[in-house]
Amino acid sequence: MGGAYAIGVAGVIWFAIDSARIPPMIWYWSGYSRLAWWSAILFCFVAGGIPALVAAFVWRFSEARKVLRLEYNDVRKQGRAAREARLGRSPESVA
Repeated sequence: MGGAYAIGVAGVIWFAIDSARIPPMIWYWSGYSRLAWWSAILFCFVAGGIPALVAAFVWRFSEARKVLRLEYNDVRKQGRAAREARLGRSPESVA
């Protein structure tokens, strides 16, 4: 039983690191709930450990993660373009 929880910890840690890369504002404006995903991961962990790893894989290939990452990349590009404009450089010249 302890081994199952040890494996589940890997899923919880991976999910924690991956979901933390997405800023809270992106979660808020996208309509997806970070709390709901965390609740699901933790429920799966308590339910036996290994299901948390399965839930982390579900997160990895989910539509929610894809949308959140796309929105985050768009915000980063807009921020980069605004910064370049303030510096008087064209965004196209910076790769």
